[in-house]
Amino acid sequence: MFRRLSLLTTLCLLAAAGVARSTTVIPPSFEALVSSANTIFVGEVMNVRAEWDTTPSGRAIITLVTFRVEEVWKGNLGAVTQLEFLGGEIGELGMKVEGMPVFRLGQRDVLFVSDEVRTVSPLVGFMHGRMRVERDTVSGVDRVRTFDGRALGSVVQIGPQRATPSLASITPMRLSDLASAVRARAAAARQR
Repeated sequence: MFRRLSLLTTLCLLAAAGVARSTTVIPPSFEALVSSANTIFVGEVMNVRAEWDTTPSGRAIITLVTFRVEEVWKGNLGAVTQLEFLGGEIGELGMKVEGMPVFRLGQRDVLFVSDEVRTVSPLVGFMHGRMRVERDTVSGVDRVRTFDGRALGSVVQIGPQRATPSLASITPMRLSDLASAVRARAAAARQR
């Protein structure tokens, strides 16, 4: 479907994909997500734009995602922020990083962002640093799901110890409950 990229860009993609796979092997615990993130916020996707970037390995496609910041749970942000992810599509050319989150206009997410991991994705734990926010159409309550859409009933289910069989039958936790848990964990870490 996509035309072949130049040899140099392809090598860059393969190297980046290897890095991406290695960052997704072990999902971080809730504690690790909170402590590793410099910024944690709820945001709505306002814009998604791919562009070329020049790297030491050659040219690569990056995707810039602009968020309207609804609420900041840790760190400091203005009303709008932008995150950069390796990969994307420009015309008929595409560069895919396996497991990279795909953002769509209007989506709402909780994002755990680290200033230290910028090579492929700014999210802590790669795709695990993104939790989807969905409004319950019956109750009007904002609820939280994992990056891949599975129901998240409690922060205890985040990480490698997560019990996956029961996730299909649980009601996703409230966004406000996740906010309370994140703030409490961040406050406890500051007191150490």
